[in-house]
Amino acid sequence: MDSNQQKTFFTFDGDIGGTGGYAGVSVTSDATKVAKTASKYLNDSLLLNQLTEQVYKLLLEDLRSQRERLGNYNS
Repeated sequence: MDSNQQKTFFTFDGDIGGTGGYAGVSVTSDATKVAKTASKYLNDSLLLNQLTEQVYKLLLEDLRSQRERLGNYNS
């Protein structure tokens, strides 16, 4: 999803929080646009694979960040 598509889905209603910059975001969304894009991704295996790869990368980054914070508390 590019930034133009993201702008049509979400209206930010607050400040971005969380270390990764993607957690704790207050948004309102247009359910019909979200459903349409979700359907597009579910019906296109290449798009779905790209999406899952991106989510996986974000999860790995989040885990790395959590490990760093825990390591700093233990030392």
